[in-house]
Amino acid sequence: MGIAERKVREKERRRRDILDAAERVFFSKGYESSTMDDVADEAELSKGTLYLYFNGKDELHFAIMEKGMKLLLNLIEEKLDPKENGRMNLISIGLALVDFSKKHPDYFNALIFFQSRDIEHQKMDEFRLKKFLQGRSALKLLNEIIIKGMHDGSVRGDIEVEKVSMTIWAQMMGVLVMYSTKEFAFEHFKVSLEDLIDTHLQLIQHGLKPKI
Repeated sequence: MGIAERKVREKERRRRDILDAAERVFFSKGYESSTMDDVADEAELSKGTLYLYFNGKDELHFAIMEKGMKLLLNLIEEKLDPKENGRMNLISIGLALVDFSKKHPDYFNALIFFQSRDIEHQKMDEFRLKKFLQGRSALKLLNEIIIKGMHDGSVRGDIEVEKVSMTIWAQMMGVLVMYSTKEFAFEHFKVSLEDLIDTHLQLIQHGLKPKI
């Protein structure tokens, strides 16, 4: 291994160590209550060293959210059934979201927190944000599933795919945000997260079903 390659690997390892430390801090104390000093102490590094890798809390949280999104996408892809039609596979996405919230609650909360914040006021690297939006994403999966449904006849053909995908994603995330912040109220009325997702998907199915 050459010197240059070793330096690259050491930099990647240091970045992972910092991210792991940030996860422990954010997941235990909460994002709002955590500071870069807390992360530096957990990582056993100077705060100045942290800023060589991340420009602040927002960028650290974004990196954690990215990890969570990858886990969610893997879970969605595991649940998609190529033998089912497009409309039925939309249900799989809802089920994957519920599974994700149970298997990875900390990453789930990181994703919800990111989705509920105003990106315009976050100190984010614009290039990195655009790269994330253009990469592998739930929206692209939704696009593919809806297009498949249009081809196999399970989804009506008079819709604008990207608008519908974004609407479905926004609605599902809205359901998750609402439940995560008002869980006690839903439990009082004996409505579970599964009930909400299932009802939401039934409405989507009804709306996307081709007209006879």
